[in-house]
Amino acid sequence: MWQMARKALRAAAGLALLVSAPLNVTSAADDVPVSQELRQRSAEILTILNGGGDPATTFAASFRKAVPDAQMQALIASLQRQLGTAMGIESLTPLGEHEATVRLIFEKGTARAWIALSPQPPGQVTGLRVTGIMPTDIADLASLDEVAAAFAAAPGNAGFLVQDLDEDSPAAALRGERTFAIGSAFKLVILAELVREIDDGLREWTDTVTLDGTELPAGAFRALPPGTPVSLRRLAEEMIRVSDNSATDLLLAELGRSRIEAMQARIGFAHGARNIPFLSTMEAFKLKGVEGGALGRRYLAQDTEGRRAMLAGEVADMPGRAVGDLFADGRPVMIERLEWFASPADLARAMHWFQGRKDTVNGREALRILALNPGPAANLTGEVSYAGFKGGSEPGVLNMTVLLEDRAGRWIVVTASLNDPRAGVDEARFQALFTRALELAIKG
Repeated sequence: MWQMARKALRAAAGLALLVSAPLNVTSAADDVPVSQELRQRSAEILTILNGGGDPATTFAASFRKAVPDAQMQALIASLQRQLGTAMGIESLTPLGEHEATVRLIFEKGTARAWIALSPQPPGQVTGLRVTGIMPTDIADLASLDEVAAAFAAAPGNAGFLVQDLDEDSPAAALRGERTFAIGSAFKLVILAELVREIDDGLREWTDTVTLDGTELPAGAFRALPPGTPVSLRRLAEEMIRVSDNSATDLLLAELGRSRIEAMQARIGFAHGARNIPFLSTMEAFKLKGVEGGALGRRYLAQDTEGRRAMLAGEVADMPGRAVGDLFADGRPVMIERLEWFASPADLARAMHWFQGRKDTVNGREALRILALNPGPAANLTGEVSYAGFKGGSEPGVLNMTVLLEDRAGRWIVVTASLNDPRAGVDEARFQALFTRALELAIKG
């Protein structure tokens, strides 16, 4: 629902040379060359990250059109505020002749980058993505237990769990069975119910939903005219890939609220009762936003049947425009009672449910969809065989949940939630801690 995508620098480029220490070159595949162009452009990027260099020489025209100089400078300034001066490149992992990942060393921390070059001379940078920004104090965390302690010290309440799916006990856990508001991570339940119905022969991925003019929340399907058919596969892809709320609500309506509620137990949600009735995103927006939350407070005062009646009547009849500019002030809105809830263990069990279907046609399709947006695991390109992700956020709520297969064939879930009903959460630090957890988890 409320996604947390914070795209740092997008583009592709090459990799290269360290400024102050020997470059450690590793390879994601056998016999992948490290071209001179990759080394040269990497050195140029390092200079640009420190405010020098010539962007017109380093970056292709297509890149500069997509990322104007002013935008690049703003992004560089943000990176410098967080990490200080770029000192060099610690290591590079070539992914091909014109593409690589790189670990960047800064004065006050580290970051990961994915870079690629045009195959045409002069081999300029066609894209660059810098993510995995990690201050030194987080980079120095040496174990998953230390990461758990750092999450515990964060303002608000945090939950964290790392589970090797071949093991009975988690490798690390913090409040593993406590429920947290999880934002858009609830969409895992809808995807699971779709897979179950296709497995049972009730539907096909190619089945379509015909738009009927029902008001939808923001998303790619909101503006399409009534009568437009949309496949279940496309709805599922957009629900996961960009956390599309219009796709989510179309799927929820098509599959049925009661079936999705029942699916929670099947995928391991031990605390699914908190999500009954299972809200659509439009319903949640209305409950939180109409009349300054008064609609939501009336809803919360009802028993389950009373809530269902309100959703079918008063809430359904309320136009979306009545929500107003929800979250404009950045303050949390009733996140302790009016949300979707799951524990870290619930989310790990849900990802295990998907992984357990990896040898079936529909299971493989679900895993493909989960991998459309690897989220923070995009930093691990070349280091893992698979990365699937779903997360969620709104003011005061943040969740990240990743399913990984390392290069040895070990399947791992890393999940963390942070709730603070008083203020927005520190997303940058949360993501840095989560990234460090991913790094330590795949090291075993």
